[in-house]
Order: sequence, then C-alpha cells, then structure tokens
Amino acid sequence: MTLLQILSGLKRPARTARQLVGAGVACLNPAGEVLLIRRRDNGLWDVPGGRVEVGEGTEAAARRELLEETGLEAGALELLAVFSGPETLHTYPDGNTVAWVTVLYLCRSFFGRCEAGDDAAEAGWFDLEQMPEPSSATVPGYLNAVRARLT
Repeated sequence: MTLLQILSGLKRPARTARQLVGAGVACLNPAGEVLLIRRRDNGLWDVPGGRVEVGEGTEAAARRELLEETGLEAGALELLAVFSGPETLHTYPDGNTVAWVTVLYLCRSFFGRCEAGDDAAEAGWFDLEQMPEPSSATVPGYLNAVRARLT
C-alpha cells in the first residue's frame, strides 16, 4: 500500500464550531415591508448583515453590511434584539460551522437605491406575513422581534 492510499483512507477531523459576533438590519419601508437578501453562498433569504470586524462597533457593522449588500444607507437604527444559542448555529457550504451571536437593529429610514451587492444575489421587500422560501432558520425569530416592536 502506498502512502497516498493510506492518506486518502484517513478521515478528515471534524471542524470545531467557532463563535462570532454578527450585526444585522431589519429594514422596514413605509409600506411596512421588510428588506431581505438572498445569500450567494447558500441561496437562503435573510436580513442584511454579517460579521463584526475586530474593533468595529455592532451599529457600524450593521450600517456597513446594509450598504454593501443592498446599496442602502441606514438612517436611525434602533437596537431590536440579540440572538444566540443553538438556532444560530450555521454550517457553510465549505464545512465551516459558526455559532453566531447576532445583534439585530431595526431601521425605518434609509437612503439610496436598493440593489443586491456583495454577498447578496438578490434583494427585495416582503410582507411580514409572506416570507420567501427558502429562508435562513433565524429569520422567523428576527421577524417575530420586528412584529413585537410594531405592536
């Protein structure tokens, strides 16, 4: 048996999940519709958002991600909720697993033209009661927090 045959028969070690901080934006237009993006990496619909860089504040990260993924510049942001736990565990197509702690902001005023960019394959406005499929496992919790704030 050659060394190549031996090595090819070895199992790859399981990747350990790592925990990261993310920031997202639940952006509402005047009609009460929420802005969602369809992610390029997995095709799932989600709120605009992403990883908070080292030394970056969560609000600054939320603003940056909204602009990068949709072309919209956020006006005032309201802290909506913080999400963590097993439901925020996400495995990417490359096998990396991340346990996200996501700080979600509500945005009711914004500037610019909505157009998908960066990690977003599509961007669109949706009625809070008629979400597109497939969506990220965290979207129902995000939208429940939005609905609770609106009542």
